[in-house]
Amino acid sequence: MTQPPDESPTLRQPAEPGSPTWVGSASVPPGGSRRRRQWEDTLDLPVEPQTLQQPAAPPQPEIRYIPVPVPSHPHAGYGPLPHGYRPPPPGYAPPPPVYRRRRRKWPWVLLFLFALCAGCCGGSYAWARPYWVQYPASVDTAATVPGLTRTDDAAAKKTAEQLRTSLTSDHLDESGFTVTYQDAANRQQRVIVFGATRFITDPARDLDASIRKLGTKIQISDVRKVDPGVFGGEQRCAASRMDGRSAAVCGWSDHGVIAIAVFTGKSVDQAAATTRNLRGSIVRRD
Repeated sequence: MTQPPDESPTLRQPAEPGSPTWVGSASVPPGGSRRRRQWEDTLDLPVEPQTLQQPAAPPQPEIRYIPVPVPSHPHAGYGPLPHGYRPPPPGYAPPPPVYRRRRRKWPWVLLFLFALCAGCCGGSYAWARPYWVQYPASVDTAATVPGLTRTDDAAAKKTAEQLRTSLTSDHLDESGFTVTYQDAANRQQRVIVFGATRFITDPARDLDASIRKLGTKIQISDVRKVDPGVFGGEQRCAASRMDGRSAAVCGWSDHGVIAIAVFTGKSVDQAAATTRNLRGSIVRRD
């Protein structure tokens, strides 16, 4: 009977070169070749040699360096040197930069805002002042007027009422008035005054319209603008004729009163001075 070869690992003959060999000393487990192999049975099995294949590195592009000439002075290669240029001496160091102090702008901004506010406030005050100074107003027909004497002539009062209808305005009259005077030095010179108190937005327009309308009742020519004096507003005077006699017409208007006076036997300049005197005597600012 032929004996099977010894399977002892220590007596195994070496195999062909390059083939794995058994180098362990573990005994063959009982149970025959049909026993299922366990993890512990292969702990000391030889590891077959493996060769790791490394991926080939991509080819690197060849870097070529091109020499660049360095200019010997600042303007080399950039055109001719500017006129008067001299290279700095050896060892020359440029001076440190001088930083200019930045000018502050906020004082000018504040000054501009102050001027703007002052202009707005001043303009508003100048525009609104005539309104609250001249309106409302009233007329005292019983007041004493220097150089004139108040009369109660019925014919003169009737004429004054007829002429008062020439006053025109876009606003309703608050109160109307008529009064007649005579010159204290010459009783033949009469003064007829008529007008109304109301709120007037445009004194010049209302006065010009009233004088034009008065020209349909009596003869008026050479209307001129006259200085109203300290009272402000507007004043106009013109030459006229009334009842066949030479006369002068003067009227004034502001934001509170509009009135016209007819002077018989007086020149335009005399009527203008008397009108300012009359206005300052009978008009009251409420």
